[in-house]
Amino acid sequence: MKKYLFLFPLAVLLFVLNSNIQANALTFNQLPNTQKSDQWTVEMDKVKSNNPHAIKAKKGVYQTYSVAIKSIKNDASDVRIELFRDEENSTSKYGIVHSERATLNRDDKEPFYFANFPLSEKAKKLEVVITWKEKGSDRNYQERFTFSQD
Repeated sequence: MKKYLFLFPLAVLLFVLNSNIQANALTFNQLPNTQKSDQWTVEMDKVKSNNPHAIKAKKGVYQTYSVAIKSIKNDASDVRIELFRDEENSTSKYGIVHSERATLNRDDKEPFYFANFPLSEKAKKLEVVITWKEKGSDRNYQERFTFSQD
């Protein structure tokens, strides 16, 4: 009986310590979370899809989010969008998703949209990298938006 009285508080202590470690994960306290530049608006949000085949969050492993990207200044061509998260104990970044689109115009009614992607609960930063050309130009442009742990 004394053995159980010792193990129960120890188990509770380990549970509490483990919970505190997970509290350091990248979370968005307030969604949507929007960042803007002269050219782009990037909005992180909850997954809005009811698709039964969509990725579901897995507690302790990853959460799921959506991101919408809209051109707000010049029309863009050869648009490439990549999402990266930091990798624990490494200077390397881990690619989550990427996509390319021929054009993304400022008058498009629908933004570029990743409807559902997983993000590791160990991640502390999410970086959205947008590379594009202005219509009629061969010059590449790039912007980075970093969403950090709150």
